[in-house]
Amino acid sequence: MTIQSLLGFAMFNRLFLIICVCLCISGCGYGTGDGLGSVSGTVSLDGEPVPQVVVTFTPSTGGRESYGITDASGNYQLRYTSRELGAKTGEHEVRVSPMEVEPREPVTTATSIIPIHYYGNDFLIYEVSPGSNQIDLELSTTPVPDAG
Repeated sequence: MTIQSLLGFAMFNRLFLIICVCLCISGCGYGTGDGLGSVSGTVSLDGEPVPQVVVTFTPSTGGRESYGITDASGNYQLRYTSRELGAKTGEHEVRVSPMEVEPREPVTTATSIIPIHYYGNDFLIYEVSPGSNQIDLELSTTPVPDAG
């Protein structure tokens, strides 16, 4: 090997290392992006945890929704994209729906344990702040009357 080929190999290694560092810094990995807050919590119905339901946070101002699915203990964590956790900061329409139902689809009859007043045209309102948000959704089989 000549000195020139060794120098070329060393330059290649440095360039490769710089590219790898830049990719890592730019967000190649899981995390919470700018303008997002991490959101997790528990879904319960009349005090009992609700497994295997979809939790949907839709920004009131429009934009990408965030989704989570509850585990056996009713715990969920929202996902903004396949690689980013969380939800956009601001006010959200929150729906809790059965796995087999589109969260915003109009509903006339219940298809699961979740009462229809938590999905379809009906929803809850919650605020997502920057940083970590613990949002427990304590649902009831009895609808809350309108304040109207």
